[in-house]
Amino acid sequence: MSHRRCSLAGPLCSLLILVTLLQFQQSAVAMRYFENETKARIWFEHMNAELQSLNHQSAQYGWDLSTQKQSREEFTLESMVQLAQRKATWLWETCEEGAVHRQHGWPFDRAYYLLCRGSRNTPEELSDMAELFSFIQRIYTETMICIPVECGYQNRPLAETMLWRNTFVHYPGRTMARLDLSPVAPLAELASDQRNAIRIPEQLVCFHGEPDLERIMTGEGLDRVCSGQLHNEAILRWAWESWRMAVGPPMRQPYDRLLDLMNRGCARGANHGNMGQCWREDLEISDSRQLVDRLWQDVKPFYQKLHAVLRHFVRQRYPKEQGSIDSNGLLPAHLVGGMWSHSWTSYGQDIIPHPISIDRQFANANWSSLDLVRRAEDIYASLGLSRMTEGFWKNSIIGNASKSNTAKCHGSAANMFADDSADLRMIVCPRSESAAQDFYVTVHEMGHIVYYMEASKQPTIFRDGTSAAFHEALGDSIYLAAMTPQHLVRVGLLDSKHMAPETIASGQEKTHAERLAQSLNSFDYAFLLRMALAKIPTIPFEYLMDRYRWDLFDRTVDFPAHANDYFWFLLENEQGIRPPASVHARQSLFDAGAVYHLSDNTPFVRYFLASFLSYQIYEGLCRSALFGTVSKRSVNEIPMPLHRCDLYGSKKAGKLLRKSLALGASVHWTDVLEQLTGEVEISAKSLLRYYQPLHEFLDRFIERHGLIVGWTG
Repeated sequence: MSHRRCSLAGPLCSLLILVTLLQFQQSAVAMRYFENETKARIWFEHMNAELQSLNHQSAQYGWDLSTQKQSREEFTLESMVQLAQRKATWLWETCEEGAVHRQHGWPFDRAYYLLCRGSRNTPEELSDMAELFSFIQRIYTETMICIPVECGYQNRPLAETMLWRNTFVHYPGRTMARLDLSPVAPLAELASDQRNAIRIPEQLVCFHGEPDLERIMTGEGLDRVCSGQLHNEAILRWAWESWRMAVGPPMRQPYDRLLDLMNRGCARGANHGNMGQCWREDLEISDSRQLVDRLWQDVKPFYQKLHAVLRHFVRQRYPKEQGSIDSNGLLPAHLVGGMWSHSWTSYGQDIIPHPISIDRQFANANWSSLDLVRRAEDIYASLGLSRMTEGFWKNSIIGNASKSNTAKCHGSAANMFADDSADLRMIVCPRSESAAQDFYVTVHEMGHIVYYMEASKQPTIFRDGTSAAFHEALGDSIYLAAMTPQHLVRVGLLDSKHMAPETIASGQEKTHAERLAQSLNSFDYAFLLRMALAKIPTIPFEYLMDRYRWDLFDRTVDFPAHANDYFWFLLENEQGIRPPASVHARQSLFDAGAVYHLSDNTPFVRYFLASFLSYQIYEGLCRSALFGTVSKRSVNEIPMPLHRCDLYGSKKAGKLLRKSLALGASVHWTDVLEQLTGEVEISAKSLLRYYQPLHEFLDRFIERHGLIVGWTG
């Protein structure tokens, strides 16, 4: 009967049947989608649990190695290789499984992308790479340069000759041997004498590259070399050359093999031609090479002005070297500060003499290691960010290297990926000679801890920052806030009288820029110069180290035959730095190997980008604190010079920061940047705005002294 009624209905009956069929098909599709989504969610949950376990094991290995909690016998290379191979196998299988689910509707694209991008080396390649990296890392971290306690001569020329003749090197696992410095020694007669065997003295003083020789290069502990018998420039040149001669040559052949192995893994995993492309993929920037070049060109004119002024004072400080430093020439690398000519702060009082020295004020404060960490915590907590956990205070190494079995201590932060997400640790071993630098390191490393804490509620895959550059930038942006004159007054490092302008403003109508300029005093200029001398010279070196390695990865440069010539080509052209003697004498060396981040295989571009992001984030937080929004279109101009914008206690800035950090890596970095700054591009504008008063001061100084900006080789 029903069939007949349907027949009588004609088209209406057909429509009902069609609707029923469509509903059934949609239901089936929905069921399949639900089933696939359920499987995908199970995959996602299992992936995070297994990733947390693997990350915890890796973090524990890293912590034990950095603190030398385990002896070399216990901490075997084999155990590291096994972990790397186990993680690589798991990653391959997990990504293959995820790819199957991804074909049928997928809510976890970002997690899959973050997990499965990058290189894929075979177990055999991983074993080879681990052995090679272990070798070059031990060369860097354990090699010691040794000299007699006394050079034996009061006559300075003879003492210098004996220093170069009696330099010894102790490589890990080997006996002491004399270091042949003849290719780079400034003494012509040294080469013939190097062939003669010299007995190793019984009393030696030995130096690691970091921190011992690095401290010497910044002007600390010069009297440890030949008991102060030599001119400073002679000691600086010896320290600079001996470290490069000791660690560079042994790394050349192993690094060539590593370039090949890393390129193979990248081609197999990400289908890129070389490892440089894999590194740049991690940035999630489509035109990363162009962006990096553009940012450097934006800040280079400011760097060149600093370089011109510094050259003027290097010539004055080292009159014996004046003949080798032209008024438009390159700076000798060993005379400007730091092992890599990247820390120029020792010249600050020469350029702008001022009764208040920030470095001296920090040193005179005599803060203990714990004081430094507590004061850093106070800055973050004042914004409403979380305080350090009980586990942090229990497990961190703060100014007590005896907790580890080593006297060496490199500032770092660690997320141990524990089950409760609360095991976060820091290593900070301050030293009294560099209290201001210690404060920076402490605030910077605590920035990593705070980021980990705020992102801890995210799944494991998202618990890192939105990018490595953001992770590096956070602590630096808070450091800028901690170094405002207002905060220095607050913590007792500056008298409030240095906040007052030194000129009385007239009643005439003035532009915003003129009003800002009149609010400044001599301390502001000395302060900005000190900040610039510490931070701006690092930018070209960060830029060049990765440009150099990118060109090694893509084999644009023949390694090792032409690698050192190319390295110095970049430093001379972009950084305005030259070696103490001829570049040609260094052709067979590997000077880039003397940089920690090369042996550690860490990309420098994250630090380069952070150098710009930190000023952008600081300005965004400043706008939030003042106006409740980061938008530049809907608010007034910041009513004070940017370096005077005090964030301490601003819950508005802290709320914005917590909201952004809590996202972890779950969103693209442009989303986080837009939240914090109102912008979606990394820019040099905030950095240049911060230093604008100094920029104008340098212009006046250069004009008054007739200095040449730029350099020729």
